[in-house]
Amino acid sequence: MAQVVLENLYKSFQKVKIDGESAGTSSAVLRRINLTVRDGEFMVLVGPSGCGKSTLLRLIAGLETATAGNIWVGDRQVNDLPPNQRDIAMVFQSYALYPHMTVSDNLAFGLRRSVNALAADRNADAPPGETTPAWQNWLVAATRPLPKGWRYMTERERAIAQRVQTVAQMLQIEPLLHRLPKQLSGGQKQRVALGRAMARSPQVFLMDEPLSNLDAKLRTETRAQIVNLQRQLGTTTIYVTHDQTEAMTMGDRIAVLNAGQIQQIATPLELYNRPANRFVAEFIGSPPMNFLPVQVQPPLVIAHPQFRMTLPASWELLLRPYAGRSLILGIRPEHLTLSLPAPKNLPGRIRRIEALGADTFLSVSIHEPGSEEPWLQVRIEPDRAIAPGDEVWLSLMPDKLHLFDPDTGAALLPA
Repeated sequence: MAQVVLENLYKSFQKVKIDGESAGTSSAVLRRINLTVRDGEFMVLVGPSGCGKSTLLRLIAGLETATAGNIWVGDRQVNDLPPNQRDIAMVFQSYALYPHMTVSDNLAFGLRRSVNALAADRNADAPPGETTPAWQNWLVAATRPLPKGWRYMTERERAIAQRVQTVAQMLQIEPLLHRLPKQLSGGQKQRVALGRAMARSPQVFLMDEPLSNLDAKLRTETRAQIVNLQRQLGTTTIYVTHDQTEAMTMGDRIAVLNAGQIQQIATPLELYNRPANRFVAEFIGSPPMNFLPVQVQPPLVIAHPQFRMTLPASWELLLRPYAGRSLILGIRPEHLTLSLPAPKNLPGRIRRIEALGADTFLSVSIHEPGSEEPWLQVRIEPDRAIAPGDEVWLSLMPDKLHLFDPDTGAALLPA
């Protein structure tokens, strides 16, 4: 196993005209990527489509060439190494199984070496300047099609078969070993793709949205299976997804990307409770965080046209530079509660109710219809008797508020 270190990594693609000629300009896809994935860690890269997370995975795998920066796997700098020399296994979104091979052969494919490579090994034992015609004759004979029961199984092939059997047991796909990919369901294909990567015992696993083609129930089951397997194997894993639920439930740490840059690297709960900026706060969490503009009135009062409240003393130093200025207040749906009329509470009207069984979500307007101010999402207990059109008062939990600079989007984080 090994850690993966990305140092000041950049990637740009040259723009091309319709006629195929270079346009002379380039488009930056990744900028200033600095990331250390610890030995044995499950790191998740999450972000919206087009943010560069799959490109970053391809750079680590060697399928793309970095424009600048360094990539280290263990104690080796791998920038100039081809993919087959990096000791990395990748699981693709599209499974990429060989359709003419059985499950067993798909699992064994990465373990088997070509006839030419085997010949090179045998000739390496011969004296300088000499070859081994006997081995060449053996290789020719070994490639002739023979009935399966007549084929001689070398010690290496027996070891490969044992490894395939072990991986199949771990993934519970032993009954599928003699099937072709077209005879498998989506979940079964995904497990075979995982098994093919596991069979090689690489230093690093790379997974590019491997669950996106599965239905919701199977995605949940496979998600847990991947995490359990990674903990059992202890292999350093980098997992790409756009689904923040997958990121929160799978990763030891999460790197949030946007527009080709890392916004924050932290544990799931730290991302949720202490987002570094407004983008992270809005992206992590379902439903997303609510945002309202407020005015700072020293020393600790924040005011909105429909409410005002006093913050805890821990905010005083952070609010001092913003005296008389505007900030963006963020509050998560579960940190809003239905309450009684009060100056510190927010009046609104229920516009929509989404009853999900364990939770109920309300869309509450705090403005006149036609205003551009967004509605608030509120999570309440499922047995609350309410109806669309009801007037309500919302109480904000002072110790759960988030404040963001309106210009930079950076979060103000009290100690």
